[in-house]
Amino acid sequence: VEPTQVAGFNQFFDDNNGTKAWRYAVGLDQKITKTLFGGVEFSRRDLDVPLIGQPDVDWKENLARTYLFWTPHPWVALRAEYMFERFNYELLTDVDTHRVPLGVGFFHPSGMSASVTATYWHQSGKFVRPSGVEQSGRDDFVTVDAAINYRLPKRYGFVTIGATNLFDQNFKYFNVEFNNPTIQPKRMIFGRITLAIP
Repeated sequence: VEPTQVAGFNQFFDDNNGTKAWRYAVGLDQKITKTLFGGVEFSRRDLDVPLIGQPDVDWKENLARTYLFWTPHPWVALRAEYMFERFNYELLTDVDTHRVPLGVGFFHPSGMSASVTATYWHQSGKFVRPSGVEQSGRDDFVTVDAAINYRLPKRYGFVTIGATNLFDQNFKYFNVEFNNPTIQPKRMIFGRITLAIP
């Protein structure tokens, strides 16, 4: 089975049929102290995308990320990240997105754990509506996601109950991936069972 990632970078994308793409990426991960970890990543995709009834168009995707993870106590994990995405989609959109997730996780030896992540979002760009009219737009907002987990005995998996966009924040956001949205426009409460059978 071919791996979905190479050196930590995703290699499978849901592009239009017939798309030709190249991806370039570099990353650096560093253990700063026994409990502090950090890193930076940058990647770029150059795409030649066929559109029905039109010549192929050039799309470019630039992604950058830096992060810091700290475990001040064996039961507590803190994280801070900054992510930047720039999508230049000829004939469709030209958009920049900044994300700053700040999270805390609590892990008890009994198998119970909980996590909360607040994410600041800033997006701006030029968008082409289906009618062909170009429109500029931007929005700034914060979303909060939370979850409670229970680890099954003998590490056979997890049971999770959680919520995304916990406070039902309203926002204007352009999802680049239509079939796999990055963010939910409304509060979503979910339950999940993850099994790891030896």
